[in-house]
Amino acid sequence: MPVDEAGRFYNRFGWLHGLSTSESAEQIVADLAERGRLVAAGEFAHRYPFCWRCNTPLIFRIADDWFISVNEVRPRLLAANATVEWTPAYFGKRMDDWLRNMGDWNISRRRYFGLPLPIYPCACGHVTVVGSRAELEELATAGIDQLAELHRPWIDAVEVRCQACGTEGIQRIPEIGDVWLDAGIVPFSTLGWQNPEWVEGGYGTGAAKGLTGADLPDHNYWQTWFPAHWVSEMREQIRLWFYSQLFMSVCLVDKAPFRSVLGYEKMLDEHGRPMHGSWGNLIPAEEAFARMGADVMRWQYCDQPPDRDLLFGYGPAHEIKRKLLTFWNSVGFLVRYGNIEGFRPTFSDLVAGPAGVELRPLDRWLIARTEKLVADVTTALEEQLTYRVIAALESFIDDLSNWYIRRSRRRFYAYDDAAFRTLWFALVTGLRVISPVMPFLADHLWRNLVADVCDGAPESIFLAGWPEVRRPDERLLAEIAEVRRIVELGREARGTAGVKLRQPLRRVYVRGARLAGQHAQEIAEELRVDEVGFDQGPVARVRLLPNLRVLGPRLGPKVREIKAALERGEAEELGDGRVRVAGVELDADDVIRGERVEIPGWAIADDITLSVAVDTEIDPELELRGRVYELIHTVNTMRKDAGLELTDRIVLTLPDGDVLRHEDWIKAETLATRIERGEALAIAKA
Repeated sequence: MPVDEAGRFYNRFGWLHGLSTSESAEQIVADLAERGRLVAAGEFAHRYPFCWRCNTPLIFRIADDWFISVNEVRPRLLAANATVEWTPAYFGKRMDDWLRNMGDWNISRRRYFGLPLPIYPCACGHVTVVGSRAELEELATAGIDQLAELHRPWIDAVEVRCQACGTEGIQRIPEIGDVWLDAGIVPFSTLGWQNPEWVEGGYGTGAAKGLTGADLPDHNYWQTWFPAHWVSEMREQIRLWFYSQLFMSVCLVDKAPFRSVLGYEKMLDEHGRPMHGSWGNLIPAEEAFARMGADVMRWQYCDQPPDRDLLFGYGPAHEIKRKLLTFWNSVGFLVRYGNIEGFRPTFSDLVAGPAGVELRPLDRWLIARTEKLVADVTTALEEQLTYRVIAALESFIDDLSNWYIRRSRRRFYAYDDAAFRTLWFALVTGLRVISPVMPFLADHLWRNLVADVCDGAPESIFLAGWPEVRRPDERLLAEIAEVRRIVELGREARGTAGVKLRQPLRRVYVRGARLAGQHAQEIAEELRVDEVGFDQGPVARVRLLPNLRVLGPRLGPKVREIKAALERGEAEELGDGRVRVAGVELDADDVIRGERVEIPGWAIADDITLSVAVDTEIDPELELRGRVYELIHTVNTMRKDAGLELTDRIVLTLPDGDVLRHEDWIKAETLATRIERGEALAIAKA
């Protein structure tokens, strides 16, 4: 289309000059008709390109441009890319594909502001390409005195002498450079490549004077920091920023500008749609900082595998805050009771856990669990897979809060040095390994938990170094993991039967446990039962039916006997889905497994290896204890609603009833100095 940058016909097109393509359509049709050359005119519905930013219709326009030939440098680019560690690995293969198939680089743009292309063509055919300001000053014949900086309009006034024929007054081409020329040269321009001396405030020149005080480094500084150890950007930057940096670096010093690259797929909104202002789903960075916070944003980015689209929004941010609240509450628990009991941590405990104190098995487990966190996070960061960092921390927070703190809560009501020191060690070590993901929260809590209370502690978490990776006690971790799974199944069974967790029960039986036998007391307390048995009690059984389509042709009349035996539940499990029925061994495909057979008075939950059966019969004594637990819960909720401190004592008023048989228990759990009789439940500060 013979139109200028504004989409209007050039002057040489006579009566069409100055018209846009849309304005000229009817006039061109009329001109053809007037000259008798019009066969037909009409409109056709078809797909049409629009600018994705402003939704303006686009036209195709042919123009002359400047290119960099890539054939000569292509083998060197491929060789340099082979030295880079790409994550995900297929990003490196995509870069190889791009390098093998890329065409010449179109470097010219028709805009006003940008990197001026230092190209000065002479009528004699020689083209001068200026390589530095010093070279420009040497070649200039006019305009150099007014050159405030190397941008338009000043650069356009500079004229040079042709190096071939000596002609003066040669002007620069009007085009500016592709922005990726600027981006690609960053590893050199910002680090002082070939700069003979360090210039203080050297970046604050020209239009930037007074806006920045950044120094311009010297070449020694560039040698120290080049190439970059690690860079990160989205997949599309393979053909843009990553490529432009690689291209420039190979051309200048024949090596890659980075050693390791972490890439990721597109960033979309939380529903998987591209973000656009016109769609109303664009989230400005300033708004996200204000509404969700920088740390939550970083967590959201890090929580997603790099080989999938990155979903971003306020919904996921809210869920992250909920998870972090558990960790925050765990810190608050330590601070609250630590202040009450006068706990003061010891900085040396961070080396390998509390020393010189007798640790309980649960303390040793948390130390091992913390060591596993350090090992898992260290490996994940070394592999550049931050989503594994998040998974490791979320699992750790759950273990810390929902097992250690809950199981140890009473130890904090009266000063237990081992409990306080173990919890402090775990929380602070957790902060240290999550600090790369959440620097602001981690440093804030470090100052509160460590720097302000420990002599000789670094002021910032980022001055403390990385925790030493130690081998955790894997057997102890496996034991507690199995205990926690048994408890989960037990709660699942109670829930299926509709029995609240505050209601005590008589017994629970566990089958398939290999390691949890020494933890019967913990299981009993967690499931609120009086007795725990292993490898005894009822067995979960599903209804088995013969697969007649398979067994009929093979066993004939014997199928009737097998069917009757299965209906009576007379089947021996052999493993891997095989069973023995009526003396016949049947494969997994020979039987159809139906619904679970209910056992009156029992609730059963199981997985591949474990089975937990809960006795759901509730006698009067169990029912009374259940009501006491409910009463204690209600009173402690009333304490909280009344704004009482954790250590405040109360006078408790209760109506007459059989729960008073457990008066001492109730007083101990509610911090009541005495219980008075009255018409309604009430509390008063003692």
